[in-house]
Amino acid sequence: MKENNKSNVNVSRRFLGYIIDWYVGALCTALPIALISQKLTNTMTNQNIIEFQGSYGIIAGILALLFAVFYFVIVPTFIYKGQTIGKRICKMKIVKKSNEDVELKNIFLRQVIGVMIIEGALVTASTIWHQLLTIFTRFNFVTPLMYAGFAITAISVCLLLFKGENRALHDYIGNTKVVLCD
Repeated sequence: MKENNKSNVNVSRRFLGYIIDWYVGALCTALPIALISQKLTNTMTNQNIIEFQGSYGIIAGILALLFAVFYFVIVPTFIYKGQTIGKRICKMKIVKKSNEDVELKNIFLRQVIGVMIIEGALVTASTIWHQLLTIFTRFNFVTPLMYAGFAITAISVCLLLFKGENRALHDYIGNTKVVLCD
């Protein structure tokens, strides 16, 4: 796809892309958990891996994170350069701040470190790693990390809306920005 010279993406377009990615990313992340839940309890509705018996919670969590990494890292790095499905539908793409194509390092820093770990409130993969951490340590990390994630996400949204660069915290972490494309 050919990049447009406009670097500022309309906030509503970016939000629509986020909603699409939130939904599709959540489906990808939830799939292995749902399948294991079906096997264990005859229902796919239990998505709380902390409640799974034995090591099934750990297995489900690791598989869910791998599926999330596939959607949020592999797809925009190798399948649709700079684009998740939501960004592709909304005709946007992630590029380096210098307007060059993103590389695996940029996408990993942006999506995994920035979105899933640091911001971590608005994507399903964040909840999964919070649950895995709780399983491994036997200390409830889910609630405090959820609230911390909401606070950091609020800061990220303020950066996006008010700093004037149209970049969220995860864009700064990955040295990226979101631009329009044809």
